[in-house]
Formats: sequence, C-alpha cells, structure tokens
Amino acid sequence: MTAHHPRPLSPAARVGRAIALSLAVLMVAVQFAILGGVAWGVQNPRVVADQWTVARYTPPAEISALADRAGLSDRGRFYFYASRPEIVPTTEFDDVCTFREPGIGVLGCYTLADGRIFLFPISSPELEGLQVVVAAHEMLHAVWDRMGREEQEALAGPLEEAFAALGPDHELVERIALYEEVDPSSRIPELYAILGTEVADLSPVLVEHYSGWFDDRDRVTGLYAEANAVFRDLDRRLEALQDDLTELSAVIDADRAEFIRESDELAADIADFNERADTPGAFDSEEQFAAERADIIARQEALEASRDALNAAVDRYNALVADLEALNAEAAELNRAINISVTPQEAEPDD
Repeated sequence: MTAHHPRPLSPAARVGRAIALSLAVLMVAVQFAILGGVAWGVQNPRVVADQWTVARYTPPAEISALADRAGLSDRGRFYFYASRPEIVPTTEFDDVCTFREPGIGVLGCYTLADGRIFLFPISSPELEGLQVVVAAHEMLHAVWDRMGREEQEALAGPLEEAFAALGPDHELVERIALYEEVDPSSRIPELYAILGTEVADLSPVLVEHYSGWFDDRDRVTGLYAEANAVFRDLDRRLEALQDDLTELSAVIDADRAEFIRESDELAADIADFNERADTPGAFDSEEQFAAERADIIARQEALEASRDALNAAVDRYNALVADLEALNAEAAELNRAINISVTPQEAEPDD
C-alpha cells in the first residue's frame, strides 16, 4: 500500500516475485494438447511438464475462485495451475517466501527453483480482493519465466514506457527501487507483473499482450484500486489527524506561555497591591483603592477563564491523541492482515 506491497526475495533464497494472481484451466483443452507427439515433447519439455502438471492438478475451491475473480483467460488459468498455487498458513508462510523486513509485506512469491506459487492468507474483509491481485501477479511471473528471451526483450521497451508515463511521483517508483535494491535484474519482470495487475490504462501493445492471460483484466486492476483506496483513505485520515495535533499543540504551547506570563505578572501586582494596602497613605483615595482592587479581580477572573480555555484545549488534544491511537490500531490490524509490521505514528499528550 503503502504501506501495503511486497518486496522481492533475494536470488540466494527461494527466488520469488512478490504479490499474487490466480487462474484456472480447461481440462479438455489440456488433454487435447497432450496429444502432441513425442518428438515435439522432447523439444518443448517445459510445456509438456506444465501440461502433465495441470492434467493431474485439481484446484481447491479457494484457488479456482481466485482465478475466476481475477478474470483469467484459459491460458492464464493454465499457467496459474501449472504453478500449483497454494495458500500457505500464516505460521508457515515465511518458510516458503523467505524475505522479511519491517514495513514490507510479502503477500506471495513465485519460486524459480520449482515453479511454485505461494500466497499469504489475507484475513481482512476490506483487503481480501488483494489476494486476487497477488495471485494474478504471481501468475504473470510464471508466464514470464516461460517466455523466450526475444519476447522478453520485445516487452521491455513498452513496459519501461508505461512505467515512465506514471510520472516520478507515482508510488510504484519507490517500489521498483526496492526490488532493484535486492535484485537489479528484477526491474523488468516486476514491471511486467505489477503493470499487468495494477495499472488499468496501458498502451495498445501491452493491452493486447495481457489479453492473452486475462479475459477481463479490469477485474484485477479494479480490485487493486479498491484495496489501495483503503490504505490511501487511512493515510489521509492519519495525516490529517497528525496535522491537527501539530497545530493544536503549537496553540497550546503559545497559550500556556501567555498564561504563565500573565499569571506571574498578576501575582506580582497582587503582592504590590497588598503591600500598599497595609501601608497607610499608599492610596490617594478610597476610589483609587477600589479601582485598583476591581482591576485585579477582573484580571483574576480573566486569567481563570484563560485557564479553563487552556484546559479545554488540552482535553481536545488528548481526545485527538485517543483518535490517533484508534487509527493506529486500525492501521496495525490492516497491516497484520497483509503481513506487514510497522511503527505507528505517535503524539505526546499534553498534560
């Protein structure tokens, strides 16, 4: 998100690409394709192995549902199922998708060593559509893994152009930099998987290409937009609340300083008044005494009103702190749902 996107695994680990995607394949088409002949099979061992895997694979209901919701085509489903996708329990997920770092949520991986897709069990109802996006993302990594070098090189240019069109301030710029930090060679494969699942407006060349893997790519990009909006809204509310706290804190500090100044000044004037009141002839007349006494009483009342206003402002500040804590708890819950641990925003309550 965020917030809320995975970082790639180290090549030294079980090499994987973060995020995920899902697909389903027609068994009739697979069985027909297997009748390709021995010589052809020898020349295309990966294709034959994929066909054999898919022919023997029965996707669990939750996996086929991901494929359906992602809008995958038959070919997309084929490569999704060829990767034997599995939603891994939270307690076991880090054993298969091994990259971990605070603030980075790994939601899935495609392991190059054995061509498997593993998905994190996203638990939040608000973000459950993100699992569909992650499944589709990883499916595209499976597709990329099977592409010839010439096809990969032909796609590099359009992918870079689409990335540049997003602008330098797009959140994807930072995400791609994180991928490259771990593995410089991951740039184009990650652009391929991310743009295909998260960016709706692409060039005709890329739209045509992705149509091979999606019957309706708008489904997956729409789900990404919905999940992303949850985090953007939470970010907006957190930032607005933090701004309110910063502004109110400055007001409280200024008012407190003014209150202390006026209080000290009044205390000195009261001491002077009392000393003169005990001194015969210090006042020219009863009227002067009464006027100065009335002025001090009015200042005392005004200072008491300032104290009440200051205390009310402190109460408002502390109420905002409570709101911030509640939002931080909401953010923490969402982050746990997508395998992220973060440091919450903090504010010190005024006493």
